[in-house]
Formats: sequence, structure tokens, C-alpha cells
Amino acid sequence: MKITGIVITKNEEKNITSCFESINFLDEIMIVDSGSTDNTIELAKKFTGKIYTPQIENVTQKRKYSLEKSSNDWIIFIDADERISPELKNEIVYLQNASGENSLSGYYINRKNYYFGKWVRHCGIYPDYHIRLFNRKNSEITDRIVHEGIIVNGRTAWLNGHILHYTVDDMSHMIRKIDYYSTMQSIEYFGKKKKVSKTMLVGKAISAFLRVYISRGGFKDGFRGFLVSLSDSLVNFLTNLKLLKLYSKI
Repeated sequence: MKITGIVITKNEEKNITSCFESINFLDEIMIVDSGSTDNTIELAKKFTGKIYTPQIENVTQKRKYSLEKSSNDWIIFIDADERISPELKNEIVYLQNASGENSLSGYYINRKNYYFGKWVRHCGIYPDYHIRLFNRKNSEITDRIVHEGIIVNGRTAWLNGHILHYTVDDMSHMIRKIDYYSTMQSIEYFGKKKKVSKTMLVGKAISAFLRVYISRGGFKDGFRGFLVSLSDSLVNFLTNLKLLKLYSKI
């Protein structure tokens, strides 16, 4: 089977070369860029001529757009800060070279999340299975603004190799991601008319921290586990704070 790798980008010059080197074995590589002002596009041209810059703000809509541009029915979504491990590459190459029709519609792939250069083994983010390799004919993308996923109508299986996710490099990066995800989440909640009140802000943030740090074993990851828990708590707090602002309650 032939597979297209799709990467959504914006100012990813630091990541794009390593990302593309890890997926360069795929039959096709495509980039959908969100207005990069750095060297992302120029670096991407070394690996692919399929570079699109649609005037679309929503990441989910960009993913749907990219499916229409693919030359192949089998798709793997990879973010710029992700890499395909050698073990996963071997499994995918085996699928590419297998004879006969593939009766499956999608594959779950486990993801290793790295914070400040070290793999976080707890915090509820490992194992971290998601449908990432799928047949677009039998699949759809969930209609969300952030943390969108793939719904597969058909049989699925699990691969053993990992996607390596280098999610946070330093404190500045962590703060930018907290701000981004809380903004996107608040917009999504506003569209869904989710209820929020001033009295719930701190309590929910504390609950979010304890859920990750205690219930999901974040403390076992030491200081990185604390930072992951803190990040989750701050996203929760700022999401609700920004939602109050959207409702003009503050």
C-alpha cells in the first residue's frame, strides 16, 4: 500500500528537517503551512514539492483539506515536533511492501512524549495510543478546534513502534503552548456554550493538577511530572478564565 505523510506547520524551521528525515521513506510527503515567516518552506522543499498554504485558520479544517490533496488513500499524520522511530518505520515499510489488499482501515500508534529532553512515563500520557495511520476512504476527522482525532469505520490494529513527540523544549516553549491550547480550548467551549463561573476557576485548576500528579502518577516522573501536572492545571485555569472573558463575565 502507498502512504502519504502529512505535516501541518507554522514556523517549524527548528523541527522540520528532522521530522521529514524520519518520514522520508513514505511514498509521498505533504506540508500544509499556516503562514510560516521563517525558513520552514525552504527547508521543506528539499523533501517535497507538495506544499500548500491555504487560508484556513482551523487546524481540523487544514487536516480535512490535506486529505483531499493526497495522491494516496493511506495517510499518516505527523506533527513537526514528532519523529517516527526506527521500529515504527520497519513496521510501516512492511505494510508498504505487503502484497494483497489490506483489510484494515486504521492503526493505533503509541506515542512517547518528551518534556525537556526526557521521556515522561506517567502523568496519563503513556501509553498514548491514537489512530495515526488510516485509510481516508473509511475515516473522518473529529470536528474539534483543538486535540482533533481520527474516527475509523472499520477494523483496526495496533503497531508496536512509537512516534517520538518532543513536545516541550524549555520554559518559554511550555508557556507558549499553555497559552495556545487554553485559547483554542476556550473558543471551542464558547462555541459549545459550556457553562463556567468565577467560583470554579481555582477549584478546577487544583483538581486538574492533583488528577495528573497524584491519580495518574505524575510524581513518579519527578520534576518533569510536576511540570506536566502544572501545565495541565494552568491550561484548565486559563481556559476557563478566557471563557469567562468570551462570555463578558470579567
